[in-house]
Amino acid sequence: MEEKRLEENRQLRERLDRMLNEARRNEKTQSSFDDFSLSVVAAQGPEELFQLLLQEQKKFRVDDIRLCIVDQYHEHERLLTESYQHSYPGLSFLDVDSCQQFIDVIPDKPMLGQHVVSKYAALIGLDDAHAYKSGALLPLKRGDRVIGIQFLLSTDENRYSQDYATTFLQRLAAMIAISIENCINRQRTLEMGYQDGLTSAYNRRYFDERLKHEISRCLRNHTDLVCLFLDVDHFKQINDSHGHQVGDAVLVRLVTLMGEQVRSSDIIARYGGEEFAIILPDTGIQIAHEIAERIRQLVADQKLIFNDRTLSTTVSIGIASLSQIKYQNGLTDSKQLQKSADKLDQLLLQKADEALYLAKETGRNKVVIKKVNRNEAPQVQRKMKNEK
Repeated sequence: MEEKRLEENRQLRERLDRMLNEARRNEKTQSSFDDFSLSVVAAQGPEELFQLLLQEQKKFRVDDIRLCIVDQYHEHERLLTESYQHSYPGLSFLDVDSCQQFIDVIPDKPMLGQHVVSKYAALIGLDDAHAYKSGALLPLKRGDRVIGIQFLLSTDENRYSQDYATTFLQRLAAMIAISIENCINRQRTLEMGYQDGLTSAYNRRYFDERLKHEISRCLRNHTDLVCLFLDVDHFKQINDSHGHQVGDAVLVRLVTLMGEQVRSSDIIARYGGEEFAIILPDTGIQIAHEIAERIRQLVADQKLIFNDRTLSTTVSIGIASLSQIKYQNGLTDSKQLQKSADKLDQLLLQKADEALYLAKETGRNKVVIKKVNRNEAPQVQRKMKNEK
């Protein structure tokens, strides 16, 4: 009898020890979760936020993570990713028009289980869905509006089972949603400082910064990049004959027309006065020439009416590509490119500016790609606008 009581006490102590150890682990995990949640809310900018959500969160026994942000106005991808030189594996942007049927049925609370993986594999672009045995879907909502979805994936079928407590996940989803929304708003505010007050195109400072970043990225990815320089023909005459208000309207309309012909990831900037520049990353010279021709033709066909007077305008466009600059300067290997990387942006701008100058000198209202000569000395033949 005594032995039986001692055995029961031993088993009870072991059970109690297991419960205490589990409670300590849960407390430690909860503390880590709380610290992580605070870090998410305090994230300064997209880079830090995506690092937390797509990488750091894996320490909580998560094998893979997908973050899908609803891009309702086709601007979130540009705002959240264009300032950084690397991509974020697991991050995607959902176009409302094509994904509305999925977005409409996103639940209000987290969903758990194996069926989550199979049901949403196509939405999140998961090619190896069979590798994951359980998953958690976190709806990222602000009010009644879905701004995104996060998927936590595991190879352990018991990791996210139906009876898994979702209170923390629901709280985490709310914090992530707030952080993403704050990040978008912060990027919008920052972007305002990079915009030209009249046309809402980017200003020269932003253009110069982005050109360096895009050149570096294209060099790493072994892709081409094209720069376009545009100038409104006889703009001084427009101002003198019709007034500066009309001249301003011409510039605003030009930016609108250019924006309709390029991607949201391309950069349109007012480089100075009536001169504009466009960066076309990951684009070859032939495609860039087609884009430039469409812009030139649209501007020439556009008739603006002011005070019952019809005004026609034209633009001249110069084009230069990164591959041209590399060829012209004999930059054939990575070491040479690395040494010359800080000069490539100026060489590219110089070549595009020379092409623009040639377009204006040979009749205006045309697109010119200035041919390169490998032996041509990389010197500036004329000063850029606003260059001191």
